[in-house]
Amino acid sequence: MNTVYIVDDDPAILSSLKSILGREGYDIETEGSPDAFLKAIEKKPPAVAVLDIFFGRNQIDGEELVKILGERSPNTQCIVISGESDIQKTLACMRQGALDFLEKPVGLPRLITAVRNAMELFNIKSSSRDKRKIIGKSKATLVTIARVKKLAGLTESVLITGETGTGKELIAENLHLFSKRFSLPMIKVNCASLNPNLLESELFGHCAGSFTGADKNKKGFFEVAHGSTLFIDEIGDFPLNLQSKILRAIQEKKVTPVGETREIPIDVRLVFATHRNLPELVKQGLFREDLFFRISTFTIDTPPLRDRVEDIDELAPFFLNQFLAENELPQKALSSEALSKLKEYHYPGNIRELSKIIKNSAFFTEAGTILPEDIDFCLQSDTSDIWAKTRRMPLIGCKECFERELITRRMTAMNNDVRKVAESLGMIKNNLYRKLKYFSIDY
Repeated sequence: MNTVYIVDDDPAILSSLKSILGREGYDIETEGSPDAFLKAIEKKPPAVAVLDIFFGRNQIDGEELVKILGERSPNTQCIVISGESDIQKTLACMRQGALDFLEKPVGLPRLITAVRNAMELFNIKSSSRDKRKIIGKSKATLVTIARVKKLAGLTESVLITGETGTGKELIAENLHLFSKRFSLPMIKVNCASLNPNLLESELFGHCAGSFTGADKNKKGFFEVAHGSTLFIDEIGDFPLNLQSKILRAIQEKKVTPVGETREIPIDVRLVFATHRNLPELVKQGLFREDLFFRISTFTIDTPPLRDRVEDIDELAPFFLNQFLAENELPQKALSSEALSKLKEYHYPGNIRELSKIIKNSAFFTEAGTILPEDIDFCLQSDTSDIWAKTRRMPLIGCKECFERELITRRMTAMNNDVRKVAESLGMIKNNLYRKLKYFSIDY
């Protein structure tokens, strides 16, 4: 799609711009009012919109139009046209998400370059968003998608909550992809998987000689993410003694590397995620109340898959086709009976568990259609009859089931003390964290 909409209440300008851009090969549509434009894009969303700032009385102004366009067609790249005296209004439009502005009278080379750049950005964004889009048509998922798009344009922090495996990282990626910071990569850090002794250095950086092994200066995640989005996963596992530093970074927009006295200014949009109950951790004195209130002004809750089973109609074929394509395997289909069986399960591991079940079924099914008997729910939380569950599985499937059962029971027996469980299993703690995430085990 290479549609460009031009919106102006001056017919002469509409005719001139349409003629110029039409010769560049674009599909041009014109509208003389904001209301007509907003009605038209419901059927045909544009790649690029070139909008005048001022219209007649009782009509939406440019600033409001840019805002509405961003909400209804977030992929569309917007260019505003303004006069020399309209600088404040132009800046307001840019803050609402306009990509560029053109000053009247509009110059031919400048117009062509601006539209070309906007079209390239539209194509890049559309491709990235399609690959990482949130899948599902349930009411809960549609509410989540709408909330993501509404919050994406803010600079404020967002807290994403929900059980393990519900797609919190995907939500964070979409907040970034629909934001103005999209052109830079989102930086991700998982608090639970980092060595607590090095966490401060990883986040805020350090200077050479600040501790044993620090042989050179290192930028922390905050500094690396300057101008972009920093996604801090499992914030509920963040050490209490370092929480004040996170709070200070949010409030003052500055960080101090380990071993340094100088402050480094940062421009970072923060997105946090956790599967833990933060208000309960606050009551227990394990999480700072002021930090909780600071990061939870805007929240997105990711509902468990059992509360939106209708999403499986889209998720299951998506995971199946993705797995087959990535591994260059022959095409296969899910029978309607197999899909019905998938929708009867309660998924303690949520979407991540559904993905694993689909992959196993696709790989070990010889026929071109996956039937109900090809589906094994090997990751059920009720694992008392593990022998029955594994009787038809190949060795690798049995190994995973037994491994998950062992870790789950050991975590329960040791009150979810990851350090003790890791020691009892002869594992490094970070490896155990990875296993907990892989098997979607809440703790």
